[in-house]
Amino acid sequence: MFAYNLYRLGAFLALRLSLPTARRIAAAVGRLSCALQRRTRRHLIENLRTAFGDTMSERELRGLRLRIYANFAVFVADFLRFPFFTRDNLGEWLTERSIEGLARLRQTGAGGPLVFLTAHLGNWELGAAAVALAVTPLTVLADTHPSPRVTAFFNGRRESKGCAVVTVSSFHRCFRALKGGGAVAIVGDRPVTGQGIHATFMGKTTLVPDGHAVLARRLGATLVPCFLLMTEDGRYDLLVDDPIVPRTTDDEAGDVRDCVNRCLTVVERRIREHPEQWYVFRPIWGGEAARTARGRRGAARVRSAR
Repeated sequence: MFAYNLYRLGAFLALRLSLPTARRIAAAVGRLSCALQRRTRRHLIENLRTAFGDTMSERELRGLRLRIYANFAVFVADFLRFPFFTRDNLGEWLTERSIEGLARLRQTGAGGPLVFLTAHLGNWELGAAAVALAVTPLTVLADTHPSPRVTAFFNGRRESKGCAVVTVSSFHRCFRALKGGGAVAIVGDRPVTGQGIHATFMGKTTLVPDGHAVLARRLGATLVPCFLLMTEDGRYDLLVDDPIVPRTTDDEAGDVRDCVNRCLTVVERRIREHPEQWYVFRPIWGGEAARTARGRRGAARVRSAR
């Protein structure tokens, strides 16, 4: 109940303050959260050490962690301002290059089903909303919050922009959407089900999701990596990478692994370009990551889906 009321209060304030003021307050709250949230603060710095410890000093990593907390709070504030985000005012939120990118995605989508792949990088919520508003109706795979009321609150905002929300326990609905020629969006840099495949990510082997690759290979969908990053002027820049077409041989497991590795190459490059917008507050590597990942069905059971 506390978390739900906190988000409702945040939404109330975010919708009544000017955008610059809401973001300044959010950034301050984020920096305060860095000081107060001991567990997530520890998880984040451990992830950053693994990913960037060979190129950054400990002082630089801690500074990066503080920036990530501040930026994530701004991300949340913008998500809470979703009622202000419409198809008619995309240009107020997105750069000119982003508008052009959405137009190119419309052309890509004309060729068949699409799987949009992103990461916990930038504002993936706003990116999904932009695609749903300007490109095609979208089925999004979303994790659930421990509070059902918070989950419903989040999903209501997503659905208001044309996104059909699918939880990890209902992953089969992603197959259904693609079979109907639709589009699916998946965040693919951290598993939430405790299953997937092991691959090298940011220089170290760990468990990574493979649902996006299974979907694209089995249903002949085009896989499009895309990311929505905030720019210095406060608008968002849509970065669309070259489509990835999974190979289809007699070795499905090998095909999936190849596709996952190709996707991770793109994800890694974007993370290294924008580490201050990489929001990974749960363990990614090591034994604690395996214990933290929840063993629910969904993306973890895609191989049994039909």
